[in-house]
Amino acid sequence: MIRFASLAAAAAGLTLVATPLAAQGEAKTIEGTLTVFEGQKFDKRSYRVTKDDPDLSHDFLIGSIAVFPGEVWELCDKPKYKGNCLTVSADEAGIGKAVIKSVRAIKAKQ
Repeated sequence: MIRFASLAAAAAGLTLVATPLAAQGEAKTIEGTLTVFEGQKFDKRSYRVTKDDPDLSHDFLIGSIAVFPGEVWELCDKPKYKGNCLTVSADEAGIGKAVIKSVRAIKAKQ
């Protein structure tokens, strides 16, 4: 299981191209998206990232992340995919609170 090491921090900043999952009434994640949750166990507020974003700016505490099987995403604590970056290829729970300033898909399901 991949752990957030240097990305774990207090507040998080995200601008996500999505609506809360509660309003969507859908599964934890779908193909071509990354889903971030405020809660540590894929609960509380959640948002889907549907495209690469080099400069996130929405305030959102990330406690867990859902990744569609076969996909790989990179999350960085600085804009433009700089700073401390984490590559995730599986669901991650119990992250703590992470600062994410940019996110992009590295590999889609083949």
